[in-house]
Amino acid sequence: MGPKASLTLTALLLTSAMPASARAVATAEMKTVPGDMARRTRELVSILNGRGEPQRTFTKTFLADVPEPKLRAINASVIDQLGQAIGIMSITPRGTGRADLLIGYEKGTAHAVVVLAPDGKIGGFVIDQLQRADIAALTTLDQVTQAFARLPGAAAFVVTEIASGSEPQAALDPDRPLAIGSTFKLVILAELVRSIDAGERRWSDTVTLGTLELPSGGFDQVAPGTKVTLRALAEAMIRVSDNSATDLLLHELGRRRVEGMLGPVGFSYADANMPLLSTLELFKLKGIDGGALGQRYLTLNPLERQRMLDGEVARLPGSAIDRRYAEGRPVLIDGLEWFASPDDLVRTMAWFARHADTPAGGEALRILALNPGPATDTRAQFAYVGYKGGSEPGVISETVLVRDKVASWKVVSATWNDPAAAVDEFRFDALVAKALAILAGKS
Repeated sequence: MGPKASLTLTALLLTSAMPASARAVATAEMKTVPGDMARRTRELVSILNGRGEPQRTFTKTFLADVPEPKLRAINASVIDQLGQAIGIMSITPRGTGRADLLIGYEKGTAHAVVVLAPDGKIGGFVIDQLQRADIAALTTLDQVTQAFARLPGAAAFVVTEIASGSEPQAALDPDRPLAIGSTFKLVILAELVRSIDAGERRWSDTVTLGTLELPSGGFDQVAPGTKVTLRALAEAMIRVSDNSATDLLLHELGRRRVEGMLGPVGFSYADANMPLLSTLELFKLKGIDGGALGQRYLTLNPLERQRMLDGEVARLPGSAIDRRYAEGRPVLIDGLEWFASPDDLVRTMAWFARHADTPAGGEALRILALNPGPATDTRAQFAYVGYKGGSEPGVISETVLVRDKVASWKVVSATWNDPAAAVDEFRFDALVAKALAILAGKS
């Protein structure tokens, strides 16, 4: 459940044969495309469509790092998003053996970088900046809002400055509570900030691993007895939405303390999040007995739910979670999740902005900036970018805090739920990125 790096980098093929300098733009462009480059890029189109002969086009070193099945799987994921590759729209040489490509697809375009090895084959290849044509055509926040409104299921969206009295620049049901996935981890980070600023905790305090059953993540396989700092856990929880780090922090800080932060940070629907579930508890409730455990949980009042979590759910091992839970179908997202509206998440990001000058608050803003999410391509246009998102089948949510060059804090927050089917994460991410580009003056 987790968020998720920016989907603008969905397809990434990069080998050691490609030096970092290959991605830099040269100051002078070659006026002609050498024969090897022209030939190899023509061959790429067939390979991008799942055909062709990769052994003829790519070096052995490349295919050792990116075996043909993996290459075809990545290309298939791009086809799912943009349709078949139509052709190479442009080739811009960037020095000897290097070029930028603009690849045309049925539903949009993608940028790519190609590096040729001395034998004339492709030794480095990156495909990124996937852009759907219909989203690329959007030029106003109103158009982005209308695109969110056309999504199946339920969507909510807001773009606003967080100064007192500000009116939203764009809004679609911004006070509608929806499932937000891992975005709830902002509340855990807020409680950590509060506790450190109050002198109750320090970033350097440690948690000893081995006493708590953990979901998968960066800490579930670490040797028992290992000590991990609160700072390291917070960084992992935000940067890569690490679920094991999240559960360790929730346990260390205390469920009741974290629940106590729901109101102060601005969650209007705090009752819907009681008890505040750990990620492993959610996985057990949804993934054991085909969701029957979770259905029974939803019939209980908050006190009975807490007893169930402390007793029956705690005793069930994580190994009891049915593998079918990971098949990509939504499970009980209307009732068993973490819930907030875009307005709630705006208030939460405003809480962090207000604490920018406290010792712990400043560090929290640094941590929130570790992963720019959908602001990857617009990060340079802002003085600050902080991000948290979350997803599971049928759920995706992204909230971005930015500070513009005149020091105004703004938030873009969007959530999409569809109980009937997995959501199109790429489309959603592209819409949020487009809103940020318009806000930054890039579109």
